[in-house]
Amino acid sequence: MAKAKEGYGRGASLEDELSCPICLCLYRDPVLLSCGHSFCKQCIQKALSAQQQPKATYSCPVCQLQLGPILDLQKNFQLCSIVEAFLATTSKEQQDKSSAEEKEVVPCDFCLDWSQPAVKTCLNCDASLCQAHLNKHNAKASQQDHVLVEVGAGGLVEERKCLEHGRLLECYCQDDGQYICMLCSIAGCHKGHNIISLKETHDRQLGELMDIVTWLQECKSTLATALEELQETKNQLKTNTETVTSQLQMLFEEMKTEMTQKEKKILSDIESNEKEQLAYITKVKKKMEQRRHKAEQHLQSLQKMKEQTDIFLFLKEFKLAKDRIRSQNFCVEGTDMVVVQLDQARIDCCRRLMWDFMSQLGSLLEDVHSELTNQIKRNSGASDTGTSSNLIHVADDGWRAQQACGAAQTQRLVHFKWHM
Repeated sequence: MAKAKEGYGRGASLEDELSCPICLCLYRDPVLLSCGHSFCKQCIQKALSAQQQPKATYSCPVCQLQLGPILDLQKNFQLCSIVEAFLATTSKEQQDKSSAEEKEVVPCDFCLDWSQPAVKTCLNCDASLCQAHLNKHNAKASQQDHVLVEVGAGGLVEERKCLEHGRLLECYCQDDGQYICMLCSIAGCHKGHNIISLKETHDRQLGELMDIVTWLQECKSTLATALEELQETKNQLKTNTETVTSQLQMLFEEMKTEMTQKEKKILSDIESNEKEQLAYITKVKKKMEQRRHKAEQHLQSLQKMKEQTDIFLFLKEFKLAKDRIRSQNFCVEGTDMVVVQLDQARIDCCRRLMWDFMSQLGSLLEDVHSELTNQIKRNSGASDTGTSSNLIHVADDGWRAQQACGAAQTQRLVHFKWHM
């Protein structure tokens, strides 16, 4: 009682230390002021709001220390954790106390003056025993095999008794596969049947249990090996997919590069040819413009010569003009332009070549896809066909493991590698 009071006193004192000075309840979301005092966040906000005045500083409600006009309320994480731990401990103690109060106390059937609480119930003696009488009970050799259960296990007690005679189930009928009492085997409906004791039944069942444990251990080992192989298969599948994907990406990149280079080469040749022919046309055009300019100059000179009134000068100038005109080249250098374009026959030919190439490429890649698809199918079928049937049946002597788990024949994936 003194220890309980002492513990209660310590708990009450700790609760006081963990209580807010304003609301006098356990801290809720505690915050810390610069003076070192802690409060509930909501409580201190209300208290500081009441102090709010123009050009006034805030003060601590406990020590009245001036805190300044602007406050930064820092959450007290350590105090918050302590309060949570205290609440959890208090709740657990209350639950333990209530469960202890609710637990039924069964008195000992052998205590005469002052009944002590029973700690075990003997099904053979049909009595509840305190610790002292339990020690005396177990000291007797004739009572070593008695069945002891926890006090208050009413359902378990009823389950161990014969429904017809109300006696303890001590035997096992192998013909009917039922647990029976002694009266059932002597005068009841199981008279003349093949009856054995529960101890003998336990020994046989224990042997069967060991057989099943061995069988399950073998199955577990086989399954572990199969899982490792499946993991290797999964890794190989990913490797195959990554390899084929990388190879195909490189192949398509090469084809795109070749097509791009071929396109650039053809267009570059056409552009170069255009530049050469344009340069030639420009050169001819320049010559023709020069000849036209000289022809215009001679025409102007002849037009002025018509106005010459002096016959001698006219004849002299005209003769010189004719000589100059004869020495000039006024020939026209003509060019014939031919329309050049891809006719429909050439376009169709290019398209046929492209279709043939795409058809052959599609057929080749279809074979690759088929091999990858078949590989996945073989992998999915391995789990269905790789395990053996495991048979366990009921015989006269109980459960026996008849066939151990067969080795899982996990079909490995074919390592696929396509050489481009």
